[in-house]
Amino acid sequence: MKKLFLSVAICALAVFGLNAQNERFVDSVPTNKNVVLEEYTGIGCQYCPDGHRRANELASANPGRVFIINVHVGYYANNTYTTEFGDSLISQTGYSGFPAGTVNRRIFSDLCDQGESTHTTTDLNRGHWTTAARRVMAETSPVNIAARGTFDWSTRELSITVQLYYTTDEANSTNKLNLAITQDNVLGQQASGITWNPTQMVGSKYRHMHMLRHLITGQWGDDITTTTAGSFVEKTYNYTIPESLGSPNAIAAVLEDLHFVAFVAQGKQEILTGCKVEIENTNMPTVNPHLLGLNNVPVYDCSTDAKVNALVTNGGSDTITAISFQYTVANGTPQTYDWTGEITYQDSKTIEFPTLTVNTNTNQVVKAKIISINGQPFEGSEVSLTIKKSVAEGTSIMTLKIKTDGYARETSYKLYGPNNQIVQQSNSFTNNTEHEFPINLTQIGCYRLSVLDSYGDGISGGYIRVFDINNNQIVNISGSTFSAEAVAMISVGTIDINDRTMDENTIVFPNPATENININSESSIQMVEIYNLQGQRVLVENGNVSTLSVSGLANGMYLLKVTTEKGVSTYKISKQ
Repeated sequence: MKKLFLSVAICALAVFGLNAQNERFVDSVPTNKNVVLEEYTGIGCQYCPDGHRRANELASANPGRVFIINVHVGYYANNTYTTEFGDSLISQTGYSGFPAGTVNRRIFSDLCDQGESTHTTTDLNRGHWTTAARRVMAETSPVNIAARGTFDWSTRELSITVQLYYTTDEANSTNKLNLAITQDNVLGQQASGITWNPTQMVGSKYRHMHMLRHLITGQWGDDITTTTAGSFVEKTYNYTIPESLGSPNAIAAVLEDLHFVAFVAQGKQEILTGCKVEIENTNMPTVNPHLLGLNNVPVYDCSTDAKVNALVTNGGSDTITAISFQYTVANGTPQTYDWTGEITYQDSKTIEFPTLTVNTNTNQVVKAKIISINGQPFEGSEVSLTIKKSVAEGTSIMTLKIKTDGYARETSYKLYGPNNQIVQQSNSFTNNTEHEFPINLTQIGCYRLSVLDSYGDGISGGYIRVFDINNNQIVNISGSTFSAEAVAMISVGTIDINDRTMDENTIVFPNPATENININSESSIQMVEIYNLQGQRVLVENGNVSTLSVSGLANGMYLLKVTTEKGVSTYKISKQ
């Protein structure tokens, strides 16, 4: 019988041997409190993915000290992933919006939201979670908690023992011991997932973590009636994991994705401390990988190159050290990719495939499956992803239009040339306005248009559009489809040498020229440039230029660019 120790934090710094029976494994030395963050969320909540991200970052920064329970509840949950416990849990928080979160169900009176002088409820804006958690973790807990358990995969029988030790008298004569089941890697819908938490996207689906599935000890926990200094409490809970968890909106209980959180509360409110249960697994599969899905990896060029990565989790006792994938592009010839590395039990890894060759501007399906693990054949389920590498066919003279939202100060753009140099840029925008920018290019090649939103929530109701010299729309990006950055790749194959006058009061003569070119303008001239037809700048003068010497140029055709306060005008000139 093979055994595996599940990767879980040792609560309250308790150290114990899992094979010992009837042993006190809880620490008797005073220790600081741990954090239980109950995050109230739902698949229709626009800003909830930002809450998920912040909670995950908080837990990652404090391993073994912060435990997350995501409770899907309320209007935004849309009766998806909800449980019988959520309504009662959230009803005592005093929440005013989503995402809401409670840190140990405590009222932090000075962590006020806008318009408040004192905060009077346990719900906290996501911006306050870290501050509240740090305060809790700095306090000494009156009670230590540690938990361990066994799980038999063949019978699905779970047995968990929780031990408490009170290092000082607790204010309440009765406490509540709670034992929660959460589940990771639940793939499903989530509003604004790509905007606020893109690393949790798996293809078009969102990867939900820490999702509450059940409370083994019931709605408010099990009574603890000995809470004075020196009190030792031990409770054992036996539970058979069903095929699905989370009544009334149950989902399949994926055994390797389940986690167990124990915590002690003074009653229905203040949580004193918590921990995650350390589990000894028996009769589990040795090899149990899951290819959750594929993701597109942007390749910002105008080639036919594309990239995808695969998200793999390990649900078996053997550490994965080698994986062979078979994949196809657009039902083409199957190809094999061999990866080596390390994925331990309950861990995951993002694995990037070799560069793919695709047809640009065409939807193409990439399919992949695992065919061997650690050198042994394995028949895995196939996953697929539709990708499209968009490359617009541009012209050297174009028009960029950006429609802003009510937060135009967050918007800026940069246009990068073939050598990754910035060709033009602007961060001067006004609210709810369509801004038009002329583009006059003098070099063929691949251009990258980058439109940025500094807040990271896109341009609600806005758009990004590019029109070629014939006023054909070649780029159209909705402002609500990106978060921090929208990118468009534009390929320019020829230089258009027709005149384009942005300032009608600017006159260039003589043309053809032999020695000098005169420039008359009622507008203030800022810069004058001359380019050859290969896109190389051969002459430049800054300032209010009125005469430009061209005697040193070879005979031929050139482009003259005159920048005034009204824009950039382009003229075809001839040197004789």
